[in-house]
Amino acid sequence: MPDKFLVAFAVFDNQTQKSLKALQDLIIQKAKSKGTQSRDIPFHITLGSFPTSQERTLKEQVERVCSVTKCFDIDLANINFFGSRVVFAEPVVNNELEKLHSQFDCNYANGFDWHAHATLFIDERKDVVDKVKAFAIENFKPIKARIVGVQLGEFFPTRKIMEKDLIK
Repeated sequence: MPDKFLVAFAVFDNQTQKSLKALQDLIIQKAKSKGTQSRDIPFHITLGSFPTSQERTLKEQVERVCSVTKCFDIDLANINFFGSRVVFAEPVVNNELEKLHSQFDCNYANGFDWHAHATLFIDERKDVVDKVKAFAIENFKPIKARIVGVQLGEFFPTRKIMEKDLIK
């Protein structure tokens, strides 16, 4: 993974942010670990990652895409995992999310295929993550979420570059 890269992500509405934060707080309490996930950005679905050299072009793209894309609902339907490190809420990918993703379809940072998700917890310790997995499954209730904007950021360290609302 490169040292620095840009990420475009779909941002949830305030109610979804609160619901995911409450679940994450319970998970962190249960794990007795804060995890290593980024907590200084809103909960989101990553749309694509890009080289830092594309910042200006991506700013224009975010402006353009958001000026013609309406807010939309999405169901966060269950808990899922990436291996033994990452616990996330998984959405049902609908046409609106697929279309938004297609506008930012690049995976510069890690080369993995796109898998829509909202990260809740990351830790390198398998025993901690295993405990979190069971707890998250037991305590998760599906969430009717709303995508309300697109944010562009740089990682690592985290730097918010811009956020643009979708059409209401």
